[in-house]
Amino acid sequence: MANAIALNDQEQFAEFKQKFQKSYESPEEDKNRFKIFQENLRKIEEHNKKYEKGETTYTMGINQFSDMSPEEWANKNHGYRPRPNHQ
Repeated sequence: MANAIALNDQEQFAEFKQKFQKSYESPEEDKNRFKIFQENLRKIEEHNKKYEKGETTYTMGINQFSDMSPEEWANKNHGYRPRPNHQ
């Protein structure tokens, strides 16, 4: 089962890179971005499960920022920082 999930993540990452025209300077950078993408994907999945249970009012999805860490995203967006307990 874990292999199927990992393959699915890899496929989604490949689609993400194609859709948003992402390319990285090295295989190591690609590996690091994939790890961040996976972390963000898990957050999206967890949030959307809450949506299905009626615990939140919106869904989340993959976007052009899905390969960025929260810190990178905050720096890119003029220093906005989410509250520590806000996910």
